[in-house]
Amino acid sequence: MADPADDLDTKAIAATEAFAILGNETRMDVLRALWEADEPRSFADLRAAVAPNDRGNFSYHLGKLTDHFVRKTGEGYDLRFAGEQVVRAVLTGTITSAPSLQPAETDERCPYCGATVEMAYEEEVISVRCTECSGVVGGEYPDGAYMHYQFPPSGLDGRTREEAIDAAHVLYDSKVAPMMKGICPECAGQVAISYEICGDHRVGESGMCPSCDNRFEVWSIFECERCQYSRRSVVWFAALNHPAVAAFYHDHGLDEKIPFRKLTWDNARFVERVTGTVVGTEPYRFRVTIPVDEDELVVEMDDELDVLHVEKSDNLA
Repeated sequence: MADPADDLDTKAIAATEAFAILGNETRMDVLRALWEADEPRSFADLRAAVAPNDRGNFSYHLGKLTDHFVRKTGEGYDLRFAGEQVVRAVLTGTITSAPSLQPAETDERCPYCGATVEMAYEEEVISVRCTECSGVVGGEYPDGAYMHYQFPPSGLDGRTREEAIDAAHVLYDSKVAPMMKGICPECAGQVAISYEICGDHRVGESGMCPSCDNRFEVWSIFECERCQYSRRSVVWFAALNHPAVAAFYHDHGLDEKIPFRKLTWDNARFVERVTGTVVGTEPYRFRVTIPVDEDELVVEMDDELDVLHVEKSDNLA
């Protein structure tokens, strides 16, 4: 079968040229004006909105944008996908804003011990940590951390700390879910999966393993082969979106959209005792055990995180 990539008509510009094109206030104003429009805008309408007093240079600036960031149609000018991405990057504040929040306690509770949770924001990273227990990960992460990843500055706007934490949970799942299917949420490139596995996993009283300084034995590492966007996830996260698991949780009272928020106090009884272990290598095979109340669901997955088998056990007590 022929590779579809062989049929692609690739037209690319150098990154330096792209940034040079965008490094002009008039051109950025054109992109914003087209973003705000509900339909293509004519040359005259666009010039009146962006540079009404510019009779000589506006055509030059618009021409620089056309073909890569802007398309010219019979109805006027409209944004291309690349132009939309530029405006979105500006609106999210990712490339124009650098807010920070000092660590402060919130009304959230730790899903593992119920203690007070502290939240901070620095360098586009949201960090949430338990103030009493060891959390989920140690090492380079803040003590007690169970959330520490990139979060757009715009996600803070109009939200309390608690609401920002909730939004970060939802955003994390929306990013990692397509990566579990091999698709990058940033560029739609192909994603490779690798694993970090503790060969001597022993959870102590703190809930953390002294060998790997993690609560969990197996972590999945997803990385886009094109843009290098990456996410690190507990291996059992992949099992929780399976229909059998969703039905099991629903039968036990979980009434939340799938994928549901994982490490929250509200959902603690559904996730606090979940484990993921290695049961085979070359290729890898994983077993995820999901206890809720007196019942238990066991899910076996392969090295692509596809579910191979689901089995329910009743009355564990």
